[in-house]
Amino acid sequence: MITLFKKRTFSDLLSDSFNFFKLEGKHFFKNYFIVNGIFLLLLIVLSYFLFQVYFEALTSGMASNGNSGYNFAEKLFNNNFGLIVGGAIFFGVLMLFITLLNFAYPVIYLKLYEKNNGNNFQISDIVKELKSKIGKMFLFFLISLVTVLPLIVILFLVLILLSFVLIGIPLLIISFPLLFSLMSLSLYEYINNDKGFFSAIRKAFEYIFKEFWPIVGSTLIMYVIIQTVMTIISMIPYFIGMISIFSTIEENPNSQETFSALGILMIVIFIISILSNYILHNLLMINQGMIYYSIREKIEHKTSFTDIDSIGTHFE
Repeated sequence: MITLFKKRTFSDLLSDSFNFFKLEGKHFFKNYFIVNGIFLLLLIVLSYFLFQVYFEALTSGMASNGNSGYNFAEKLFNNNFGLIVGGAIFFGVLMLFITLLNFAYPVIYLKLYEKNNGNNFQISDIVKELKSKIGKMFLFFLISLVTVLPLIVILFLVLILLSFVLIGIPLLIISFPLLFSLMSLSLYEYINNDKGFFSAIRKAFEYIFKEFWPIVGSTLIMYVIIQTVMTIISMIPYFIGMISIFSTIEENPNSQETFSALGILMIVIFIISILSNYILHNLLMINQGMIYYSIREKIEHKTSFTDIDSIGTHFE
C-alpha cells in the first residue's frame, strides 16, 4: 500500500501519484464507476439527445435551399421548446452534480484509505461517507462561486493585461496550478478536518507557502500530462471521422448524410472529451492528495508519533 503521511520531494509527489494507481487503481476505479457510472451514462445519453437535436436543426439549414432549413429548425424548436429547455437545464444540473462528485470521490477515498490502512473498505463505506459530505460539497461550491470566483476572474483579467508587457505570461502560467492547488487543498482540509470554508482556505494558503514550488510544479506537470492524454484520445476519433467524411464529400458534396455524419462526429468527440476529463481528473486530485498528506506530515509529524507509540508494543 501507499503511505499517505510521508514527507515527499518534488519527484515523490509525481511518482507516488502514479504509484498509487499502479497499486490501487483497480480498487479505486472499480468503486469510482459504481458510484459515478449511472450518472455518467445518463450524461452521455442526454448529451447525445441535445446535440443531435442541435445538429439536426443546423445541418438541415446548411443542406437545404431557401428558407426550408430555417423553417424546419424553427418548427423543431417551437414544437419541442419545453423538452429542449428542460433537457438543457437538467444537463447543466447533472454536470454540476457529477463535477462535485468527481471532486469529492478522491478526497473521500483517500480519507478512508488512510483510516483503514489501505483499501480495506467497501463501496458502502464510500457511499455512506459521500452522503454525509454532499451537503458540505454544495456549500463549498456556493461559497466559492460567490467569494472566490469573482476574485479569480479579476486576477486573470489583470494577468492577461500584464501579459502584453511579458511579465504576465509566467505569472499566468503559475497562477492556474496555484489556484487549483489552493482550492483542492482547501477541499481536502474542509472534508477531512470538518473546517469552515474560510478556515480551510487559510490552512491551504499555509500548506502551499511551505512548499510553494514543488506544489505548483507538480500540479502544472500533472495538468500538462492530463491535457496531452485528453488531446490524443479526442484526436483519434476526430481524424478517423474526418477521413470518412472527406471521402463522402468527394462522392456527394451536398449530401445530408455528410452533415449528419459531421454532427455525429462532433457529438462523439464531445462525449469522449467529457468522459476522459472526468476520469483523468482523478489523477490530478490524487496528486493533490499526495501534496496534502505530505504537507500535513511535515507539520504534524504523524508518522514519527506513530513510530514512537509503537515502540512499546514491540517489547510486549
